[in-house]
This record gives sequence, structure tokens and C-alpha cells, in this order.
Amino acid sequence: MIDGSPYRFIEVAYTGQDIIFVYSGIKYWFQGYNEDDGTAHMEIRQHYPEVENNLIWEANCSSMKECLKALQENKIFNGKTFWEVEQEIQWVDD
Repeated sequence: MIDGSPYRFIEVAYTGQDIIFVYSGIKYWFQGYNEDDGTAHMEIRQHYPEVENNLIWEANCSSMKECLKALQENKIFNGKTFWEVEQEIQWVDD
């Protein structure tokens, strides 16, 4: 991971904090949260360049742990998993 640790990225994702990152020249926004019914939701949206339908990936799970597993195992990034492309992801703060 560029400008960060992939393990720290996963740790922060688990807490549901917003994360801005760049992959393949596109800026994305990650967020996660617990629903009122105790389930969890995580999503990745394309942040820049802006597009009309910016939802890239989402998971609705029974727990944050389950969503985090989906984040790591789903082929979100051009048919690859997070761990297959983490060395190409740049973690940015804005």
C-alpha cells in the first residue's frame, strides 16, 4: 500500500471510519457502519472523477467482521481482491 499499511487500512475499515484511497487513477471513498438492527453495512463509492452511479461495492452483513471479510475476499478491484492489489492502492487523507 502506498502511503500506508494494508493491515492498518483493514483495521480502520473494521471500525467503519471513512477512508479515501486511489486505485488505478480513480479516487474512492469507503465507509462502514452498524445499522440500528445490529447488522453492518460497508460500501465503496467512486469519488473522483464523478459519475452518476458511483456505488462500486457494498455489503450488508450480520456483523462488521463479516463485512470486513467480504471487503477482503470480493473481487472489487478490476476482478481482483484487496490483497491482490493492495500494493497499487494509495491511501490519501482528503
